[in-house]
Amino acid sequence: MSEPADAAVGSAAWLEARSDAARAAGQVHAGPGWTIDVVVSGGPDGPLTYHVALEDGAPLAYRSGAAPGGASATLEQTFADANALDRGDGRLAVAYMRGETKTKGATRPVYELLRLLAR
Repeated sequence: MSEPADAAVGSAAWLEARSDAARAAGQVHAGPGWTIDVVVSGGPDGPLTYHVALEDGAPLAYRSGAAPGGASATLEQTFADANALDRGDGRLAVAYMRGETKTKGATRPVYELLRLLAR
């Protein structure tokens, strides 16, 4: 599926496009199952939350809302930063290292997500 030009970060079309891209890129997780909530502040409609599921033997799956049952980790970023990353004007790993994307919870799931996204 190609992403619609007007798909906003966190929208259903955007989440589906991200999941499709992860599948196409072979971003498959091997190991324990984790979920990472991504909380984006400063959006035009207020804050938004989606989560990335890392399931053993499966590609990254981007889903709407907070992870059911709680997340292993949480990433926090601004809407402007989320859009810049989405446009390819930066990398999540760099934003994380610079402190522009904050984390809460376990770091191992975050490192695994960064590793998979680097592929």
